[in-house]
Amino acid sequence: MRRSLLATVLGAGAAAVVLPDRLGLDRRYPFTALGALRPHTTTAAAVAAGVLAVARPTRPAGLAVGAVALAGAAGLVPRVVPRRRPAGTADLTVLAANVWDGKADAGALAALIARERPDLVSLPESGRSYRDKLMPLLDGLGYRSWVSTEPGRPDGWSVTLLVADRMGDVEVGSGPELRRQHLWARGGRLGARRFHAVHPQAPMRRWQTRVWSRDMDSIARWSAALPAPIVAGDFNATLDHAPLRRALTGVRDAAEGTGRGLTGTWHTRLPRWAGIRIDHVLVPREARTTRYAVLDLPGSDHRAVLVGMRLPGAA
Repeated sequence: MRRSLLATVLGAGAAAVVLPDRLGLDRRYPFTALGALRPHTTTAAAVAAGVLAVARPTRPAGLAVGAVALAGAAGLVPRVVPRRRPAGTADLTVLAANVWDGKADAGALAALIARERPDLVSLPESGRSYRDKLMPLLDGLGYRSWVSTEPGRPDGWSVTLLVADRMGDVEVGSGPELRRQHLWARGGRLGARRFHAVHPQAPMRRWQTRVWSRDMDSIARWSAALPAPIVAGDFNATLDHAPLRRALTGVRDAAEGTGRGLTGTWHTRLPRWAGIRIDHVLVPREARTTRYAVLDLPGSDHRAVLVGMRLPGAA
């Protein structure tokens, strides 16, 4: 009786920590934060299960915790197994790079943009101050820029959007859907399809988690539009958060099938295998990923994500 109670308690506790989304807890603080750590909590549960299984009295608890670890691993393994190799010629390239309150090295970012020549660039935590440092470094490369907030607003509250001249005559706007104002573009080579540059609220406190949940619901509504949009930025969410997965209706994560679905984009103090992947480019479900790269950006606490894609209907 005592052994079964211990197994039940430890198994339930492990499930709440490792699988909060499966229990409907990941919209609540602090379970939202735990959801982002699934690779870490799954590993910890597997180790704990092994320790508990050594002694006969705690073996049932070890089996219960081990079952939770297996369930966690089942959702992670497909992300590190490549199913299709990114290849081919992109007809659109997107760069998403959180510049950490405008602290990222503007020269390094300009060099990255000059080397890769993305068509669209989403820069969370870049306001007018950072944009004004960056744009002179891109002089002659053919980029236009927009900032989501008014002059004087801190970089951390803003998003900057860069659009290459070759994208044609695009219309750019914003809206009140997200707490940190976003930007969207349409027209030109995008046609009726929208591109959204976003930075949802980080769910680090109880009230922030409520805001984050509303932000993710807004992204889910955009993602259900036709034609399916492209959404890029720092989502403050991983695929272990149910609200982000619910946003994958007409879109998918560009990393899907590449084998790089657990490559950490934050924090840069951690190696890539130990970080969490909260920076994403969501692409139309029928789009083909021709390139997926996670790139270092000196001065930022985030790594940048570069995605080449072949859009539906492209010749």
